[in-house]
Amino acid sequence: MRRGLPRRPLAALLAAAAVLGLSVAPAAAATPAGPAEPPRRSLYVAMPDGVRLAVDVHLPEGTRAGARLPTVLVTNRYWRARVRAGQSDGVSGEAQWWTARGYAFVTADLRGTGASFGTLTSELGADLTADSGPLGDWIAAQPWSNGRVGTTGISYGGDTAMLATALGNHHITAAAPISYDFDPYEDLVRPGGVLIEPRIAQYALLLRVFDQAGGTTCETDERTRKLCADVGLTGLQPRPVDGPDGPALLAAARAEHADNANLVEMAHTGVRRDYRDGPKSWTVGSVGERTEAIEDGRVPVLTRAGWLDAGTANGTLSQFTGLSNTQDVWIGPWNHGAGWLADPFQPARPLTEREHDENDRRVFDFFDRYVRGDARPDGRRQVHYYTFNEGVWRTTTRWPVPGTRTQRFHLGAGGTLAGRADDHRRGFDPLHLDPTAGTGPLDRWNTNLSGDEVSYPDRAVVDAKLLGYTTAPLTADTRVTGNGKVTLDVTGLAGSARGALHVYLEDVAPDGRVTYLTEGQLALDSRAVADRSDNPDWRRLRTPRSYAAEDAEDFPQGSAQRVTIDLQPVSALFRSGERIRLTVAAANPDSFQLLPADGRADYRIGWGGDQGSVLELPVVH
Repeated sequence: MRRGLPRRPLAALLAAAAVLGLSVAPAAAATPAGPAEPPRRSLYVAMPDGVRLAVDVHLPEGTRAGARLPTVLVTNRYWRARVRAGQSDGVSGEAQWWTARGYAFVTADLRGTGASFGTLTSELGADLTADSGPLGDWIAAQPWSNGRVGTTGISYGGDTAMLATALGNHHITAAAPISYDFDPYEDLVRPGGVLIEPRIAQYALLLRVFDQAGGTTCETDERTRKLCADVGLTGLQPRPVDGPDGPALLAAARAEHADNANLVEMAHTGVRRDYRDGPKSWTVGSVGERTEAIEDGRVPVLTRAGWLDAGTANGTLSQFTGLSNTQDVWIGPWNHGAGWLADPFQPARPLTEREHDENDRRVFDFFDRYVRGDARPDGRRQVHYYTFNEGVWRTTTRWPVPGTRTQRFHLGAGGTLAGRADDHRRGFDPLHLDPTAGTGPLDRWNTNLSGDEVSYPDRAVVDAKLLGYTTAPLTADTRVTGNGKVTLDVTGLAGSARGALHVYLEDVAPDGRVTYLTEGQLALDSRAVADRSDNPDWRRLRTPRSYAAEDAEDFPQGSAQRVTIDLQPVSALFRSGERIRLTVAAANPDSFQLLPADGRADYRIGWGGDQGSVLELPVVH
């Protein structure tokens, strides 16, 4: 039978990956007496403040009161179920896979979305994420429940699943957030302080269609018609709750969504990480801001991220290094939602059934231990990671991995990159903002918002437009694993006061093919570096930097400045005979806003001497 993934864009956001063909676990050790519960029902559950959430409950066939089932909870931004008007059918494959294993599967529309009442006052807002606690209490009170709940979800659903671990709800005993955004500001919307403007505009339009905000529907105009066709939303609506009043209640609930928070507006006005406008802020939805509460809850966490899935790998490593909870972390060659292989040394392709089975079985086994069973978190913390250009998986209990040493590569004359600085010569190279040199339509920032594959073509043509520095052919295999960084000696020229820099780490094969590995970017007015002691624990792998309004300052023109740019983490093998390349750009028009907005800026990048520019990579020996 055909698997749910890969699907059309946004599919990874609309459902969790699961598998068919697994062994079926019994619903209960013994069959309790009493009438059977319906296998699916859709109803409203009231929150403490009176807001009613639309909830679907899926149970294994024949479940009766006293069955004591473990429960999987998914809270959904993109409708818990989609049906055509006048219909109420449609059991998701995800529900079937969990119920076949003897779990109850409960999915809820978040407040202000789908068929739930309320208004969404902020994306990932405090009131929205807090609802998982009362939902856990409600589940535990049901006659079929064993009182234990595991939260999971992909992307936004993964965000809310992870944030639920900070609620201190004793019914939530495990979490499996997949492809989630640890810190929405740094890991998705404004990495390095630079807005992913071309990507977020399309996503925000889709949210307006979901919410009917401002009366926006699939039929509003040609843009919305195409968008809905692309994501398979045409002609669909959220599932009404059961009963004759379901359609009327759906209409009443959706009327309350018209004034939902506007993501594009917040993305543009929330330039700084400490932005706050009433309930709207970047920090309210950040796992990093809730680490103390998450640790207090001691909920074990399994998570999965892709090296080339926006900043999700960076966030997952921040989770691992910043939280003491029991953790099982997987970072692999995947797009957002792990429907596609995303290894830059191989063509993009859908994952095979076996690969899906491996990923999903880990989640099932994890929940069997902590939700079906009553195992106590044992404090084990592991990262399983895949290495590009090698195809090998490794496991570590420490990060950075044992044997890691920082290796410095110095930028030099003639576009060279060497292990030693040229102390006898100093110079600079001109860098001009080229608004045509980007990373393409299927880069890492696209997949998080679309669920599309990740595909980087040979970078040789683009690199010719940019400023590149390349090593001599390596004489031995060199494995880079972790978070690198680039420190540039930058002199700003015309247009640079509100500019940005982008850097790319690449592999150059003997035949000249250039393969993208990772990147970093920085809005230059956010360049200020804080004291290491001021860096919160979850940011220990990142340069101490606040991105706060009080630390913002225009980039000076005409005088050299030291600018440090973090690279997104990666694990890659540079084989003997290949070369390491660092490419520097002043724009990535495919995924980021132009800074400055008119697309005109010039810089000088200095090299040589003890203050020259340098690339630092975590090399594993």
